[in-house]
Amino acid sequence: MVGGGARRRPASAKIRLRDTAAGNQRPRRPEGRPVIGLALVGAGRMGATHLRALPRSRGVQLRAICDPSPAAQSLAARAGVPLDAELARTLGRDDVDAVLIAAPTPLHERLAAAALAAGKHVLCEKPLTFDPVADLRLAAAAERAGLVLHIGFWRRHAWPYREARDLIAGGGIGEPRLLHLAQWDAEPPPAAFCDPAVSGGIEVDCGVHECDLAAWLCGSPVVEAFARGAPTGSAIAAVGDVESLAGLLVLAAGQPIALDLARTAAHTDIVRSEIVGAHGSLICEAHGAGSLLVRQAAGQREVVPPTDDVLLDALARQIDALAAAVAGDRVPDAALPSDATAALRAALALRESRATGCAVGV
Repeated sequence: MVGGGARRRPASAKIRLRDTAAGNQRPRRPEGRPVIGLALVGAGRMGATHLRALPRSRGVQLRAICDPSPAAQSLAARAGVPLDAELARTLGRDDVDAVLIAAPTPLHERLAAAALAAGKHVLCEKPLTFDPVADLRLAAAAERAGLVLHIGFWRRHAWPYREARDLIAGGGIGEPRLLHLAQWDAEPPPAAFCDPAVSGGIEVDCGVHECDLAAWLCGSPVVEAFARGAPTGSAIAAVGDVESLAGLLVLAAGQPIALDLARTAAHTDIVRSEIVGAHGSLICEAHGAGSLLVRQAAGQREVVPPTDDVLLDALARQIDALAAAVAGDRVPDAALPSDATAALRAALALRESRATGCAVGV
């Protein structure tokens, strides 16, 4: 948490997090705790990003990559681990304790179910599936087997949002009253990917992050959604998706959440969130090193980033949270299947609203 002391800081100042004196370092893995052996299933764009983050992890060791694409061979070679095209062989490895699923969403249920059936813990990229009922099936399978199933909502592990949530919980800006959440991608994915049958459409592919973030920050679920799509190029429009979207979410506690998603921002991806409370505000950015601006009556404070890359740091913390849960530790910020289902229902309500022009209950 960003802490205040008896001495008042200047009205505009940079402050450090309590645990960042050592720069990018995090608390070390407790002595004697075994490292979790990990297999990466899916070595596409997001899988490659996870591979870049894994060297920052303290709790896992990559043992294998599973992907049928020949292009994955170069990634496996750089990571120094074997590549296998057969999931059964990967799941049969004795040195693999957990699986990180970064394959396309339509494959998530089958892959996660196979991993759980093989006795492996699972971290699955968001969304868990496209179907809330399928989410429940996987949650039940993990519970029956006594295995950990986490979902990859990485913003929960990104330092600006962890600090923001601590500030909110501690009353630093009073009760949250209004949120504005933005995710602007630099360029759109191929039209074939934008097809809702493949990606869920912009509401699920992108918006599910913001649906989870709003509920997690405020401790209140989304109960209503409204959305409008922006003018869109013909290729993406032809598959039933949009390049950009503006939406409104309403939480059970009453807060309205303004939401904008875009895929043509150019240059670099932008993740930005603004939170207005009863007596202060927060501005979080989760691109580059990340940033957090704390605005209170006494002035504003800018937190010094504790990392050089907020995304890679968050992905490493996320996989370490899985390792901690496997070891029996309490990891309250990890996204569970119930969180994934709640976010998916809200994202599907956004999609329905865009199609019907009406507000949709969640």
